[in-house]
Amino acid sequence: MLVAVCEVPGHNSISRKVVGRPMKGLLLELADAVQHAVDAMSGNPAEVVGRGADGAPSTRIDRVAEETVLQVLDYEGAALNVLSEEAGYIERGGNATLVLDPIDGTHNAIRGIPAYSVSLAIGHERLSDVQEALVRDLVSGATYYAAKGGGAFLNARSIRVRPVDLDDLIFSVYLGTQAAPDAARVASQARRVRVLGAASLDLCLVARGAADLYYMHSKLPETKLRAVDIAGGVLIVREAGGLVLDLKGSELDMPLTSTARTDLAAVGDRRTWEALA
Repeated sequence: MLVAVCEVPGHNSISRKVVGRPMKGLLLELADAVQHAVDAMSGNPAEVVGRGADGAPSTRIDRVAEETVLQVLDYEGAALNVLSEEAGYIERGGNATLVLDPIDGTHNAIRGIPAYSVSLAIGHERLSDVQEALVRDLVSGATYYAAKGGGAFLNARSIRVRPVDLDDLIFSVYLGTQAAPDAARVASQARRVRVLGAASLDLCLVARGAADLYYMHSKLPETKLRAVDIAGGVLIVREAGGLVLDLKGSELDMPLTSTARTDLAAVGDRRTWEALA
């Protein structure tokens, strides 16, 4: 079924006008296909089968998930370009781009840690113009969806960030040898600290009110977050009433490219961010 994606003259958004179904339907179909492909995959998921767009190793599970998305897009005739973690930018004659992380949390997946997802977002040139997003937890099947101006949902139920309680903060903080020194200081200000190791799912924890903050500050440029990691989760947090900031406290924005990288802080309430000072 053909999905028509077009620009509204004078307005940088994606028309919801489609032939047969809304974009949400296509995003759900893509997530379902990835989930089925990963569940049915044979062979060693950790096998290195090539290099991704940034030069990092691509594993079998990454390649299977990405190829599944591309096959569905071709089958449906979807007029979308693709920016993917593995293949980079693929020009497909569209006026909008599907920003894809086929497996977010690859290291979790290959080590048997049950926290990894597929992240899908539809936008144009920058993070700020992403219009729709879907994140599927490939272990639990939980599906997060947001449309710009339309709110955020978990399994079709509306979600909102948690009202701040500075005496009962739960943070998700990127820690370890590649984390910047201030990460430990940030973690020490929470009552509890959790981290999933998959940026899209960590962002969705903030969106659903399970975490008060997701803090990512890497000391190495190559391990900072890419647009493909966060494009879906950022829209979901913002549509749930939260904020996604750069580490100077401004609203985060970045180009939708293979090379751009960033640190970030996602919070349900700006008072949580201010309490870190």
